Amino acid sequence: MKALFYPGCTLKTSAGYEESINAVNRVLEVGWPEVDDWNCCGATAYFSLDELVSLVLPARNIAKADRAEADWVVTPCNACYATLRKAKEILAEELDKREKVKIALSEESLSYRGRVKIKHILDYYLLPDVFERVKSSVVKPLSGLSVACYYGCQYTRPVTPDVDDSAENPTKMDLLMKALGADVVDFTAKTYCCGAAQMVTHEEACLRLVGRIAADARNKGADVIVTLCPLCHFNLELGESKLDAEPVPVMFFTQLMGLAFGLSAKELGLKKLLIPADRALAKI
Repeated sequence: MKALFYPGCTLKTSAGYEESINAVNRVLEVGWPEVDDWNCCGATAYFSLDELVSLVLPARNIAKADRAEADWVVTPCNACYATLRKAKEILAEELDKREKVKIALSEESLSYRGRVKIKHILDYYLLPDVFERVKSSVVKPLSGLSVACYYGCQYTRPVTPDVDDSAENPTKMDLLMKALGADVVDFTAKTYCCGAAQMVTHEEACLRLVGRIAADARNKGADVIVTLCPLCHFNLELGESKLDAEPVPVMFFTQLMGLAFGLSAKELGLKKLLIPADRALAKI
């Protein structure tokens, strides 16, 4: 299986996500070359502003991966994951739109086939052979740490053939956290929306969304909220810092993987967190 990495626009500005992915991959001895000359997937404009542009942007990345004969495109961002999958689904079903996209891509001598599968980086770590390496790499189990697994609203939506987890009650990250030795709380808000890019223009409404997610984690006794999306992470951290309640630290799942692998805070970018997690991590 040949996989290419699609980082998306927000990875390098995330609080330790890129560092922790790279550190974890070194331990697991895995990695993927990036999609050649990739472009923004168009997630913030999405399909409500200009549908053709919103199809061409992700289709170009898929066509690049197709040309490289990749089987998977692996992405660490929920918004990228949803946008690429939605574009692929639309172009498979609506041939008139596919023809327009093909014309646009032909200007770069690109051909859209839509053969490649779109997968979240979490799915890659749960491949049977990789997951065995994950479990065998745990040298410092996260025993004593209670985590609330926050998937966000786009990890399992829209429901497409590339998704193999429950839309309403996903469990893949729960499985991974348990393998690391953490205690996973029963988190009702695991797929609630955090507001995504609407935080910029509708902050008050989005703060209410963040507040109910954090409140559920706090009420369930979680020490940290663990997420798998740069935008979700940013919204939760920034939103909690503006609320009156005691904030719950928010960490990327790869940072907790790295801690269980015995990696240092510096390697995992933990000092970049807006809400320090030191007190919670002291429980490990």
